[in-house]
Amino acid sequence: MLVVAAHVLALVGCSGAKRAEPTILMAPYPTERVWAVVPFANESGVSKIDGASIADKFVSEIEGVDGLRCLPLNRTLAVMQQLGMTEVSDLRQVYTLMRALQADGLVLGTVTDWDPYKPLRFGAAIEVVSLLEDVDGRALDLKELTMPVADSGGGLDSSRVAVSQASRLFDGRNNATLRELERYATGRSDPDSALGTRVYELRLDLFTGFAAYVLVRDLLEQEAARLEVPLPGGRAERPPARD
Repeated sequence: MLVVAAHVLALVGCSGAKRAEPTILMAPYPTERVWAVVPFANESGVSKIDGASIADKFVSEIEGVDGLRCLPLNRTLAVMQQLGMTEVSDLRQVYTLMRALQADGLVLGTVTDWDPYKPLRFGAAIEVVSLLEDVDGRALDLKELTMPVADSGGGLDSSRVAVSQASRLFDGRNNATLRELERYATGRSDPDSALGTRVYELRLDLFTGFAAYVLVRDLLEQEAARLEVPLPGGRAERPPARD
């Protein structure tokens, strides 16, 4: 009986030893910021793409960033409906939606490539429009953004916001994509399953979540460069914890 118990404990110990902590993204801001994501536009040439579902993947990844909160997509959609918006296509709409949501940043995106069959492929271009900071590193008051200014930009002061952009193509045939995918999947997949990290190569929802993570990381690195603040190891990631 003792031999059996020892064997079971050994198996449990081995299983636990294989589990790893995932890498976590970190925001470069001195205080917590709130972002919101709007449904993605579609320029992929494939008609059957749900821009809201894509946006929801980005909401999940942004919500996991240290120093960021992301509003639920349903809340953003409800406010857009109240404002009579079906999309966000100009600066006035950006300002209006940010103010209604009381968000510090608004993430806009476009799907540029899409193939739901293995090898999976997903491409996107995204940007975050955020409020500039004051001397103390705090975001400016949203009310100031809608004050009339003497320019031809529709009476809105575009100098009060910053824009960071990122774009990538994630191709399941590309070795660089697969290496980065394996790194992301470590700590997020069950090491005892038959597929392990390879499940991220087969399931489109998981593959899109990986792409969202990398693109959000790219945005955070652009934001860090804009603010001229360092990131650990030059990346917007916190390394996984080590035992």
